[in-house]
Amino acid sequence: MLLANNNPKASEHIQDLIDTLLWRITEADGKYNTRYKTSGAIGCSDKSQLRHEHVCQRSKMIAALINAKPEEVDGILKDAIGCVVTRDEHTRLKPFDQEYGWERYRKAGILVMDTSKHPPQPMDDSN
Repeated sequence: MLLANNNPKASEHIQDLIDTLLWRITEADGKYNTRYKTSGAIGCSDKSQLRHEHVCQRSKMIAALINAKPEEVDGILKDAIGCVVTRDEHTRLKPFDQEYGWERYRKAGILVMDTSKHPPQPMDDSN
């Protein structure tokens, strides 16, 4: 276990550090300038109505990273993906938090667009 530590205070600090790392990875190009945005977010001009969503929930990624072997870390960090959603869509995702990744969006009926394509295209289901 890469980050295992028996000291409760050290464990809390490690979790905080990983949480910050995941935020920094998903916001590398800016909080609202992510590759993936929902169709609703693309059409929203009021930033107060937008949310930066972690496609794969941070809590699940933190747990995976704490228990990961060194060779597993890169694979887990590939799941650190941000998606801009509307406030309403963020609420619609909550009932599907037991799911991991893009399945939450599919089950919530939220269309995700890949903004790396011009014009933005619906996300390829292979992601």
